[in-house]
Order: sequence, then structure tokens, then C-alpha cells
Amino acid sequence: MTLAYTLDQMIALQSGGGYFDLHNNYELVSALRDGARGYLHFAKRTAAWMKKADPSHLAVVFEHVTHFQVSEGMPLPTSIQEIGFKEPDDFDNDSWMLELGLGPVHMLFRLDDDHFIRIGADASFLLTSWPTT
Repeated sequence: MTLAYTLDQMIALQSGGGYFDLHNNYELVSALRDGARGYLHFAKRTAAWMKKADPSHLAVVFEHVTHFQVSEGMPLPTSIQEIGFKEPDDFDNDSWMLELGLGPVHMLFRLDDDHFIRIGADASFLLTSWPTT
């Protein structure tokens, strides 16, 4: 999988000078597969510590999706606890690869209450919605 962003501390995405802490600053509000694309939509929390200039919405987009699994009964909105990588044939959600491997990988998002989203795709990029002033 080719990423157009970097993963930091298993909780944040960094792209084009922006740093997006998905654990503390955003909630996952939807997960959708539409044909060969997958989308994870995040909304900015309304907590006092949030910077006004942070994007109000983020979308993590996956292209040429080969695997899209959402744990049964996952409530929304929910919080990201960790983000990591798995080999496609490894379904133990308690072990992680911290970096992309050489071969195909799945990206695993661990959520509140042991829920998860697991996505295999060729590429992933980040879309942001910056507030207007």
C-alpha cells in the first residue's frame, strides 16, 4: 500500500505540513466502501483544546480496495485508539506492524470497545476541509 501521508505514534496522520491527531482531536463518523474506493470520515471534536484553524473534517481515502472489513455492531461516532498494519493473512488484531511491509498489507484501525476497521488497498491519501474565515 502506498500512503500519501505518514503515520505518527500510531494515532496521527501527517501530510503536507498538517498534523492530524485522530485519537484526541477527531471522531470517526462514517466508514464506507463504494466499489474500488473506501472512505473513513472524521469530524473535529468540539472540545476546548481544539485549535480553531484545524480542519473541521478529514477523509482518509483508499483506492483499489481489495479488503474492507468493519467489525460487527460498530457504533458511530467512535474514537481511534491505534492505527497499524497487518499482513493480509494475519487476523490477530492484537499484534501490529508499525511500518508498511515490503509486500501487501492491510491498514488496521483499532477503535473504542475492541471494534476495528481493516482495509487492504493499493493506495491511500488524505482529504481535509479547512475552515473559512
